[in-house]
Amino acid sequence: MKTRKKVLALTLIVTAGMSLLFTQCKKDTETITEYITNTVYVDPNDTGIFVPGTAVIDLINDADTVAPNGKWAFDKSHSNVGWESEYYNMAVTMLTGRFNSFGFNPMMVFNENNLASCSIHFWVQLSTFNTGETGRDALGKCGLNYLGIQYTDSTKVAADPISDTAWFHLTSISIDQHDGYILTGNMTMNRYRPLNGHLDNEPITKPVSVHFSFNGQQYFPPTGTATVGKLRAGFTARFSFKRSDFVDNASTVPYWNHPKATEAVTNATTAANNKTYGVWSISTADEMDITINTVFAKNYLQ
Repeated sequence: MKTRKKVLALTLIVTAGMSLLFTQCKKDTETITEYITNTVYVDPNDTGIFVPGTAVIDLINDADTVAPNGKWAFDKSHSNVGWESEYYNMAVTMLTGRFNSFGFNPMMVFNENNLASCSIHFWVQLSTFNTGETGRDALGKCGLNYLGIQYTDSTKVAADPISDTAWFHLTSISIDQHDGYILTGNMTMNRYRPLNGHLDNEPITKPVSVHFSFNGQQYFPPTGTATVGKLRAGFTARFSFKRSDFVDNASTVPYWNHPKATEAVTNATTAANNKTYGVWSISTADEMDITINTVFAKNYLQ
């Protein structure tokens, strides 16, 4: 009898413990049975084939107007452009960073009902490269050479912001049967040349394929003194490119347009005549993976 009582007591303790565990982990509106079922639930109607919706994100403007005639605006404060690349080609060790200045010009048009009408012209200013680590971000450090970034001097003033820009121009968009869309377009870097006969200051353009997903729309009610809410829409784009397609992988001398007189530059004449813009860095792999998250918003009356 004592053994049976001990087993019964142990069973009660384990059952109570499991009940407490599920009570703490489950949603407030779920029973324990529902919690267990939902963790392994598979939608029987999910065929695995992506079906486009009917979203239209267009007429993007710099300023919102009052709904219901509000126009979409680019919400840069909730957007980001990041890169990732292998450290010395070590597949499991990655270097990461971001760019601080980016946007659309002209503004983006996305129409799931009419993909042929979609228009995307996205730019990134390369000199806003930032990893958050001074050992890579400081002037003359390896990070600035990943993409041939150039500055006029140690104040880190961009030599030419217009030329110091990478662009993506959409040429066509198609449906990815498994998840979202495929953007086909051209990536252009200005002023950065490999050893392949390009003239000084000639932009280099290469085709690129981008995985593009529309992450949906969501309404946010008014807050504070606002009388209308916000409708927000989000997108994610991912693609890869080779740095050697745009940057001279034989460059060994950094190029500054106008170094300060107080800043001694080794082999100043060589540096002034060097037109490859940046020392090629091998601390990151040739291939870079880019992830772009963008958010758009407009005033909206639900």
